[in-house]
Amino acid sequence: MAFKRRLLFFNLGLAILFGSLTAFLSYRGFFQRIELAGLDFSFRIRRALPVNPHINIIEITDDDINKTGRWPWPRNWHAAIAQVLTELGAKEIYFDIIFSEPSTESDDKLFEEAIKACKNIYLPFVFQNNLIDEKTALLPIKRFSEYIKGSGAVNIYPDVDGTLRRVPIVFVDKNGHIYPHAALKLALDYAGLEIKEIKPGYVLAGNTQREFKIPVSLNHKMLINWAGRWERTFKHYDFLEVLTAYQDILDRKTPKISREDFKDSICIIGLTAIGLYDIKPIPLQPEYPGIGIMANVLNDILNKNFLFSVPRGINFLLIYLLALSPALLIFGERPFKEGIYTLLIGIAYFLIHFLSFQNNVCLGLASPLIGLFASGIGIGTYNFVRISVERQNFFKLSVIDGLTGLYNIRYFRMLLETELTLTRIDPEKKFAIIMSDVDHFKNFNDTYGHQVGDLVLKEVAATLKSSVRSSDIVARYGGEEMIVLLRGSSSLDETTNIAEKIRKNVENAAVKDQNNTYKITVSFGVSFVKPDDTVESIIKRADDGLYKAKALGRNRVGVMKEDLKSMPPIK
Repeated sequence: MAFKRRLLFFNLGLAILFGSLTAFLSYRGFFQRIELAGLDFSFRIRRALPVNPHINIIEITDDDINKTGRWPWPRNWHAAIAQVLTELGAKEIYFDIIFSEPSTESDDKLFEEAIKACKNIYLPFVFQNNLIDEKTALLPIKRFSEYIKGSGAVNIYPDVDGTLRRVPIVFVDKNGHIYPHAALKLALDYAGLEIKEIKPGYVLAGNTQREFKIPVSLNHKMLINWAGRWERTFKHYDFLEVLTAYQDILDRKTPKISREDFKDSICIIGLTAIGLYDIKPIPLQPEYPGIGIMANVLNDILNKNFLFSVPRGINFLLIYLLALSPALLIFGERPFKEGIYTLLIGIAYFLIHFLSFQNNVCLGLASPLIGLFASGIGIGTYNFVRISVERQNFFKLSVIDGLTGLYNIRYFRMLLETELTLTRIDPEKKFAIIMSDVDHFKNFNDTYGHQVGDLVLKEVAATLKSSVRSSDIVARYGGEEMIVLLRGSSSLDETTNIAEKIRKNVENAAVKDQNNTYKITVSFGVSFVKPDDTVESIIKRADDGLYKAKALGRNRVGVMKEDLKSMPPIK
């Protein structure tokens, strides 16, 4: 229980570390493009929004230009559409065209008279060189601006990836003078409202009876709540189609367009002809006309249907909450299930994000999920390594002798059984066994104590391991006896020579403690594998050879007659 508690605290520490790293990288903007991509995905999977029925889009299409001539048109056409829309009942008419240069006197005069007579015309202007300065702005020529009902800036600034998601709805110059965006100007005039206050995070609009806040971010930018794809939202009419319909009304014919569609409407007039209109990529599609952007902003303000981005602090809290969840789930006991649980948390958060977005609340998507999965992977990796190390340690405890560091006899027998099986499959594979015993080991314990005896066993074990190949297996058989499996040994002679080399190495070695130096000798018995051998039979022959070596005086190599083919002379 205490271990589980300590592990939980360590997991929480890792989770806080990953959460903090994710929050820092998010603050520094490392995930900005991923966040923007997540926002775009949310727009694409969301249902279309209702559009205000009073918004009409009058398109100047390729077909209109083909019928009337090259662009730019004489301004008598704009005068005509202004008068017709006014006659049809339009409350506000907005030209998404910059009239900053004069044309012919006759055309400008006609358009001026139309603006003067209609009293409902709005014309835009553009600030230049990223400066909020009326002196350098592209403004409508004076003869038009004197009679228009209103004007507004139409500057837009795409995000870092080039996609348009926000528009500044107000522009404030260095002297504190406020210039509304053209869409805001149209919407407020239409509703009989005005800008009352500009604060960090919102623009307050209203009158004496009512008011509402428009949420904005840095530089007074409003996140556009896109109603839907261009071709599926708003009412669209061709420029010449409107003029023809009005002529049909005058001629008492049935028009193709209902007059009621224009009563008390806001008409946005702009280019959609290929190659002429201003194209912007937006979250819903890569090509979207500028007048559509105007219509969406206008629609959001008229319907008061704004997207509210939660404060950065809330997103940081979400990052930490999701990063902490793997700490409570992942302990390395069931990796697959723990991974599935983490994935389900990610899916649940995505659904929360989606439902919030449906209700116009924009939560961070990418950063909290990155925090979740980074924490999950980090904690999962730590616990995987921890359990692997623990299992390795348990394995060592089960197969390694604690004193000498050699394999224990139980594990040695398993390896020996495997080697016998391989030999039966392939008779060309040979191996041999060397059994060893420390001479007069009891004297070390009785005379110098068990600590010296332990030092002797460690020295012999180390000498055995260093005298054979890394592929050979050295194990403690029991007490002072040790056993070696020589893999790939070619003959009994080779095995005997190796045993003799080990014997000399032990004889030349010395065990030292703080007070004395002790000489050691070891006796050996060897056996070479036979076709009918078992684990017991081959070990017994080596053990018998060991007893033979002891009987002959110790510190030598012994071989039984049934193994002996050619025995080197005993030195």
